Amino acid sequence: MIKNYLGIRQYLLFNAISATLVVGFAYVQYNIVLKTTDHWFDYIIPCIVGFIFGTLISRNQLLVKSLKKERNTVLEKNKKIHLYVGTIVHDLKNPVSAIHGLSNLLCEKSESLEENQKKYLSLIRRSSSDILENIGLILDRTKLESGVKPDQLEIGNPYYTIQSTIDKYLIEAIHKSITIQAVIDKNLPNVEYDKKYLDRIISNLISNAIKYSPPHTQVDIYTELLADRLKLIVKDEGLGMSEEDLSNAFQDFKRLSAQPTGDETSTGLGLSIVKQLVEQLGGEIIAESEGKNKGSSFQVTLKISRDSQMN
Repeated sequence: MIKNYLGIRQYLLFNAISATLVVGFAYVQYNIVLKTTDHWFDYIIPCIVGFIFGTLISRNQLLVKSLKKERNTVLEKNKKIHLYVGTIVHDLKNPVSAIHGLSNLLCEKSESLEENQKKYLSLIRRSSSDILENIGLILDRTKLESGVKPDQLEIGNPYYTIQSTIDKYLIEAIHKSITIQAVIDKNLPNVEYDKKYLDRIISNLISNAIKYSPPHTQVDIYTELLADRLKLIVKDEGLGMSEEDLSNAFQDFKRLSAQPTGDETSTGLGLSIVKQLVEQLGGEIIAESEGKNKGSSFQVTLKISRDSQMN
């Protein structure tokens, strides 16, 4: 009752104000601009026009409020769905990690196995690796969609985070006969970053570099110092990207024209998530390629802290 009463009051108020303004405008038009003699019936049409205009304004206001309320309801439900999905996917991570770890261990000691057994074991290792990658992407996505952000960015030297992430992919690169050449200065300047976010960013870029590169190629990872930024470059000698690929590289669910060279899977989410994570750190990312079969380069820039800039 109270809401309805307030709605009626607002409705009548808009109508009264609108009608008064239009009638006032008509009065000025008749008496000041045209300097003609006016009659009361000359204001009937302006009053009706003002009333209609006020009705449109009040209804528009009510519609905007209703849409905002619906939007907030949908966002809240969407957030709960993402948190629920994230919980389920997270519970799948541990058993899949165990399968992947055991398959890697067995692959290293597979001399006594038959060829068929080696083939099946390799398939288990590769499939579990793909599932883990997809689980990581889904978890990243659910965190971003549910509005989860790092509480506070850390200020420090990111060398150990970068190097430890690179080390995780050395074995995977060896399995595909790809060389990872990393040149990372231990004395990097302090930057604003989050360890988990930076790990996910670098992981996605290295994983893609391996995924889209043929055997006997090289992936270069190195850093460059700019005036107030630290740039991290991941460059490969893989399948490269067309102009259309470059324009779509960071869009959701956009699969590029190149296909993984080792039958790996691709969701089309990795680079879009990388871009969002980089932006959460206040950084930027760009993709470069000279064309198909000419390799790709991804450059991530992070802010150097003011203390490091002063030194």
